[in-house]
Amino acid sequence: MGKNKRNAKHKATPQPSSEHNNNNGIRIPKLPDKDRRQLNQLAQSALDILQKMPTNPNEEWKNYVEVQRVLESMMQLERPLQRCAFPPNHSNVNDKARLAKMQAFNEWAKAGGVLSDAVEIAIFPGYGLGLRATRDIEAGEQVLSVPRQLMFSEEHLSEAERNIYSSLPQLTNLNLSYALVIEKMRGAASSWYPYINTLPALYNTVLYFSVEQMQQLRGTSVCSAALRQCRVVARQYITMYKCAYIQPKGSVDASVASMASLFTQFGLCYDLYR
Repeated sequence: MGKNKRNAKHKATPQPSSEHNNNNGIRIPKLPDKDRRQLNQLAQSALDILQKMPTNPNEEWKNYVEVQRVLESMMQLERPLQRCAFPPNHSNVNDKARLAKMQAFNEWAKAGGVLSDAVEIAIFPGYGLGLRATRDIEAGEQVLSVPRQLMFSEEHLSEAERNIYSSLPQLTNLNLSYALVIEKMRGAASSWYPYINTLPALYNTVLYFSVEQMQQLRGTSVCSAALRQCRVVARQYITMYKCAYIQPKGSVDASVASMASLFTQFGLCYDLYR
């Protein structure tokens, strides 16, 4: 019996977990220490590159290519977090997959007070999903009414979240982005789940372009603006990553530290952030 007691005691000893739960019970995988160290090194490398301001188009392009290589390496290491954010069986990789989820979305919208009897969501080849008329519409006729409560805005942020964002005025344009990411990671526990569950997994923006695709923009009037957008988003992500995982606790402003804690609490990764 003594042996059995010892075995029972041994079995009851908690083992280190490779996962942790966020505030809503979502299981967030914990990356191996080796991978986290590599990510920290890559993040610092990217930040070093981003701190160098390019002075001409050639330097701007070189800077972009170097940062993209680092981000691609980071995304490889962050794959466990990507799978948590974009489960294979929930990935909206095409329009048909998204359209299949519209019944739940329509029911949610109707229950929330959306009024529409003249349009429906449909696939437009080459353009994605859109609204299609189901009958003749008179000039000036209202075809869609959405109540304020179903408009995703800063009004829906919790007081704690508003306090974090208000202390970082330079990031005002990202308030909704951060809030949307948090709601997505809450999964079915979020009241916005039927809406968020219909969003595409990929977007046709320069943030999703490969270096080869971006190469096609070189020499055009939009190239510099596209590279700047990629640079800004990369720097925002790397800066917050550094606050969350690299800088010692207490070495950064409390508001910045609170924002950075979103990384650990909700398992943010670059693929989700962009």
